[in-house]
Amino acid sequence: MKKLLGVFLTFLGLLILLKSIRPEVYDYLLPYAPYIKRAFWGVVLIVAGLYVLVKNKTVRTSLALAFVLYLALFLVTPGAYYSWRFSSRDAGEITTLGKFNSSEILIENIAAEITVEQGTDGIEVLSNLPVKIEEGETLVISCLDCEDYKNGRLLIRVGDNAVKSLALRNTIGDINIDLGTSLLTFDNVVGDITISGTFSSLVARNFIGDMEVELERCPEDEEYCSQIEVYRGSGEINISIPDDVNVVPMIEGSLTSTTINKGFETGEKTLKLIVKNFIGKIVVE
Repeated sequence: MKKLLGVFLTFLGLLILLKSIRPEVYDYLLPYAPYIKRAFWGVVLIVAGLYVLVKNKTVRTSLALAFVLYLALFLVTPGAYYSWRFSSRDAGEITTLGKFNSSEILIENIAAEITVEQGTDGIEVLSNLPVKIEEGETLVISCLDCEDYKNGRLLIRVGDNAVKSLALRNTIGDINIDLGTSLLTFDNVVGDITISGTFSSLVARNFIGDMEVELERCPEDEEYCSQIEVYRGSGEINISIPDDVNVVPMIEGSLTSTTINKGFETGEKTLKLIVKNFIGKIVVE
């Protein structure tokens, strides 16, 4: 038993050491972080109760092993979006943080309701959170202390053709996007997403939530209409596209119910729908 305990402690220590040296290794756990963290006391009480009730040595060993594995996940899972403290401060009213000129936008490490909409020339950022803004070719918006606030909001107004790409990474909260841009990317996102406008490519990785996508028109000067890619995640995705578009689905390794309107079997332009390792429901209409 002492040797087994030593192995477990060494294993946990190595995982924690790896997290401190290379934290990006565990980024794939971010979509599941709230569930892993919030389940802690429930898991502890269930395992402890079963351990007391069960007398079989093999079953007890299995329970101990399962708890150690869960504890390992709990300790190494990034916790940027969860805190044992209750939110003590209301974020208040949003204010204008500045106007910027960049060709790309990256929103990362933030817990808030996020809205990106069409506005005046350039990029205008408004929020009621202490966000950090780094201006360059890519406008980077992040927030390390968002868990200390409740009712956080981030509003971005973008002028016509002001940006060519918009990316969201490691975020939690509902997202509303009404924008015409070339490339939309979501990576490690938890929350419901609503998208409308025009885009040539939409990529979602490690996504948990429901997604409503309305492609208002096919981009001009493109041989195909658009491309939507979903890799790993769960939820429900509803896609609305222009008439006379040929939808080509490529679905692999997914437990997904897919419904595509028969009117999209032929069309002048093609929309590629690529789905891999997704659990949920997809409707194209």
